[in-house]
Amino acid sequence: MSMNTDLTSENLKKAAYWVIILTGTVVGLIYFRSFLEPIVLALLVWYLIRTTRKYIAKLSINGKALPHWLQRVVAFIVTLSFIYGIYQIISVNISLIAENSAAYDDNLQLFLGRMHEFSVKYDFLPNVEEAIEKIDYESILSSVLGSLSVALGNFTLVIVYVIFFLIEENYLDKKLMNMFQKEGSRKNVAVIFERISNSINKYFTVKTEVSLLTGVISYILLLILGVDFPVLWAFIIFVLNYIPYVGSLVATLLPAIFSIFQFASFWPFVYVILTIEVVQIIIGNYVEPKLMGRTLNLSPLVVIIALSFWGSIWGILGMILSVPMISILVIISAQFPSTRGLAVVLSENGNLAHIDHIEDEIPSS
Repeated sequence: MSMNTDLTSENLKKAAYWVIILTGTVVGLIYFRSFLEPIVLALLVWYLIRTTRKYIAKLSINGKALPHWLQRVVAFIVTLSFIYGIYQIISVNISLIAENSAAYDDNLQLFLGRMHEFSVKYDFLPNVEEAIEKIDYESILSSVLGSLSVALGNFTLVIVYVIFFLIEENYLDKKLMNMFQKEGSRKNVAVIFERISNSINKYFTVKTEVSLLTGVISYILLLILGVDFPVLWAFIIFVLNYIPYVGSLVATLLPAIFSIFQFASFWPFVYVILTIEVVQIIIGNYVEPKLMGRTLNLSPLVVIIALSFWGSIWGILGMILSVPMISILVIISAQFPSTRGLAVVLSENGNLAHIDHIEDEIPSS
């Protein structure tokens, strides 16, 4: 009887430890968000630089590959130039929308007037009109532009972190060898890192390809439909496609709603939402699954919960990172008998065989 009591007490202790750790982690993520976000963004930029460097490494001059230090410098400059170019495109487009906000507001009032005349029998329309009239669109656009300026200011700190990550990268292998003296432990850790790297690489590679394809096609369709600022909407579609499930819906609604402001008519809204949503459905349901394969194998319910959790504490950045975070948790949990059950619960079908073969699906990084 005492043995059962001891086991129960030990289990309660373990459960209490896990509750304390999880609670502390959540509180830390919320409380230290302003400190952690630049570091996470720096890791993403560092990852982009590493990916860019792989392509640069294939270049050669007189049959010789570029030196490693030059590869890093070129990849660093190319990546930052690309990011800064994106910022300029967004800021210029938002500034233009803010400058023309009065004309768009007039179009909206004209649209509401037409809708009111057409549907006087509905009681809710006057309420909708009154609610929309209270929205200060110019103030919202100015706030968005101000947020972009703040983000650029924080980006200076991100760049500093990226530089130190690049320096630290030189000593990572040596530190790993010194941390794990036993050959078996070192090999196991190296395998876990390799699987995580390959899984995240596959996810972001496929997501980037799919999002880029969706963005380009959406840009062409918006251009044909005559919607203003198609580059801005295409970029927003590209970014929001990294967010599972809800991202594609929001990305479709934004240009569709804007078309009402531009054309003062309901039909452009219908045309835009139908055409863009058809693209989202075809690419999301047919193209992406074929490219993504069985790399992640995550439960849709778990993805939605992770999306809600990370979105509530870290906003859009948290939503984008939710799937990679869960994927990392599944890979690490699957390596140990005591936590393998957690990996089974988080997976889509309970089969973890795909994790052992992640490195076989794509070339090692």
